[in-house]
Amino acid sequence: MIRRRTMLTTALAATAAIGLAACTDDEGTGGGASDGGGASDGGGGDALASVTVSDDLGSEPTVEFSAPLEVTAAQAEIVTPGEGESIAEGDTVIWRSLYVDASSGETLQSWWQGAPAGGVQVTADGVGDAAFTFLTSVPVGSRFVMTGWQQDTAGQARSLIQVGDVDRVVSPLRADGEDGDPSGDFPAVTLDENGAPSLEAAPDGDPPTSTVREELILGSGDETRAGDYLTMHYTGWKWSDGEQFDSSWDRGAPFGFVQGEGQVIQGWDENLLELPVGSQVMLVIPAEEAYGDQGDLAGETLIFVIDVLDAAHVTD
Repeated sequence: MIRRRTMLTTALAATAAIGLAACTDDEGTGGGASDGGGASDGGGGDALASVTVSDDLGSEPTVEFSAPLEVTAAQAEIVTPGEGESIAEGDTVIWRSLYVDASSGETLQSWWQGAPAGGVQVTADGVGDAAFTFLTSVPVGSRFVMTGWQQDTAGQARSLIQVGDVDRVVSPLRADGEDGDPSGDFPAVTLDENGAPSLEAAPDGDPPTSTVREELILGSGDETRAGDYLTMHYTGWKWSDGEQFDSSWDRGAPFGFVQGEGQVIQGWDENLLELPVGSQVMLVIPAEEAYGDQGDLAGETLIFVIDVLDAAHVTD
C-alpha cells in the first residue's frame, strides 16, 4: 500500500544525503496538520511571512529568517513564477532544492553545493491532497518555498524549509532513439503500444557470472554520471523461470534514485553510467550483484529492461 506524504516530506523523499525518513499522513508531524493549513511563528503569525527567499533563479537561494522558526503546519508558496506550463497531474517533475533547519537556520543540503537533484510524480495519492493542489498550480521554471517536517533517523520530527527550483517535466516516458546492437545471447524484447517491455521467451542455458549490459535502444540525450538523480521505467524477470517480479510500468509511475549512492542493487549502481538519456538497456545481473541470499529473490539471476528517461546532474 502506498502511504501518502506531506508536502515537504514528499519533496525530500529522493534526497537521502541528510538521512531523513519520510513522515506519512497517518504519522505525527510535530503537532501540525499534514495536509496544509496555516502555519505560525513564535508570535502566532504566518511562518512563511517571516521567511525571505531570494528570487534570482540564476543563483543559489538565500533564506533569511529569525531562528528558531516555529512551524505548526505545512505551507507552500511560489517565490518566482516560471514561464512554462503548469505542472499537470501525473507529471514527473525534476527540481533542484535547498533545505534549511527551521530551528537553527542551518543549511542541511543544497544542490548548489553538490547535493543531488530530486524528483517526484505529482499525483494526489502519491504526494497528498495539499501538495497536489499546490504543485499543480506551479509553472515549470518556478522557484517555490515550503515549510513542513521530516523525521530524522532517530524518529524525531524536524521542522524544515525547502526552496525548490522546478527545472523540468520528464518527457517522453519511454526510450527514444536508434536501435542498438544486442548480442542475441539473451531473450528478445517486444514493446507494447506505450513502450512497456516483454520477453519473447524465458531465458535458456546458464546465466552469466557477472553483470552483462545489452544496449537495445541508444538515446541522444546527456550521458548519465555518478551522483545523477536518474528517472526510469523498468521491468524485471527471474532467469530461473522467466517470471516477471516487478515493473514500474504496471504501477504507472517512473522510478527515481541517486546513482552510485547504494540506494539500489550493485548491478544497477555500477552499470547505468555513461548512458545517453533516451536509451533502453537490458541488464542481466547474477545474485551476487543483486539480492545475494536475502529475501524473495535470494540466489536469483535477474533480467531487467530499463528505459533511462532523465538524468539530473549534481551540478550543470
